[in-house]
Amino acid sequence: MKVINGRVLHSQGSALAVWRSTIAWEATLAGCKPEQGAMKVTLLFIMPRPKTIKRASPSVAPDLDKLTRAALDALTSVAYEDDGQVTEIHALKVYGAIPGLEVRVEKIN
Repeated sequence: MKVINGRVLHSQGSALAVWRSTIAWEATLAGCKPEQGAMKVTLLFIMPRPKTIKRASPSVAPDLDKLTRAALDALTSVAYEDDGQVTEIHALKVYGAIPGLEVRVEKIN
C-alpha cells in the first residue's frame, strides 16, 4: 500500500483487479449465485515453485491472509451477497505444478 495525494492505493492495484475479476468470472461460469445466510469457504492457493527453492512450503509472500481477503472480496455479489456472511474459512497455500486457486463455497444451515 502507498499513499498518493492523501489516497491509499494498492501498489499492485491493476494486477489485483484482474485477479479478482478472473475469480468472479470463473465462479459465475461454475454456476455460483449470490446466496443469503452464513457461508463456509475453503480456499486452496497453488503457488509456482521457484526452480532454486528447496523448502517444502511457500512460506514467503504473498501472505495467505491477503490472498484470502482478495478471494473473498472477489466472490462478493457472486457466491454470497456480502463477505460478512462468511463465518468459516479454511485456507491453504501450497506449491504445485499448475498455479491456481481452488474454491469451495458452502451454505451453512
